[in-house]
Amino acid sequence: MKRSIVALLAIMSSSCVPYPEDAPPPVSSRSAITNAGFAPLDAGANMLDSLHFTVRAYGGDETKLVSTTAEDCYNRIMMDTNLYSFMPSGLYQIVVYADHDEYKRKTSQPEWSGGVTLGNAIYTYEGPALSRTLAHEMTHLIFFEFMGRVNLDHRWVNEGLAVYEEQKAAGPGDLFSQVRSGLSHAPLPMDQMVSLAPATEAQYTVSLWYAESESLVRFMIDHGGHIGFAQFLGELQKGQTFDRAIAVGFPSVWRDLNDFYSAWQRNGQ
Repeated sequence: MKRSIVALLAIMSSSCVPYPEDAPPPVSSRSAITNAGFAPLDAGANMLDSLHFTVRAYGGDETKLVSTTAEDCYNRIMMDTNLYSFMPSGLYQIVVYADHDEYKRKTSQPEWSGGVTLGNAIYTYEGPALSRTLAHEMTHLIFFEFMGRVNLDHRWVNEGLAVYEEQKAAGPGDLFSQVRSGLSHAPLPMDQMVSLAPATEAQYTVSLWYAESESLVRFMIDHGGHIGFAQFLGELQKGQTFDRAIAVGFPSVWRDLNDFYSAWQRNGQ
């Protein structure tokens, strides 16, 4: 997969959207995509190659920690998606600035930004949300490269999986506690999940869409299995419809997209 295609897919799928102020926002609300170049780390920064990443950060211990965290995130994503046969075209790049001030100064990103993706690289900064940022953005990079084409219908799967991995990296707590009641009592219909463009919607609707995307993906993995989820993604990669992808990936569980959505509703999210 060429970096230009990865960047295009990222641009088509990214969202910079608001979330409830009293809820910890997913990384997707604080991240952005760009095609601009960035100033490098200052002299004396460390660089470390691992199996899947080249990490640049300040201090040997920090660089090793980021590298280990990144590989842990990667392995967790592979385990959840069962995409062990997927081979990235090269090492993903991770650049970690010392703090938010350096990150903002050298990337010219807005105040709210916690990470920015350029081609096959993630730019972020040291801080308590670092593991969340890596998990979320790394999921996007893998999804983009695996799919190899732009299909906005897949957006809920892409974002749902990214937030699913972000939630795991964040640990205890619910990223969407403020909209969980609304999700249970008045979820968005499946056709709206497929067609909604988050950047064009009101804050609550967007938050609900992200929460529901994560819930749908989590339900699919928990009740359909990792192997089935990998087959589901594989069918989408081939250009198949959601109905076909679900029928192939989960033949003894759900018949089509509507059957899956109905089962999700009955399960009580």
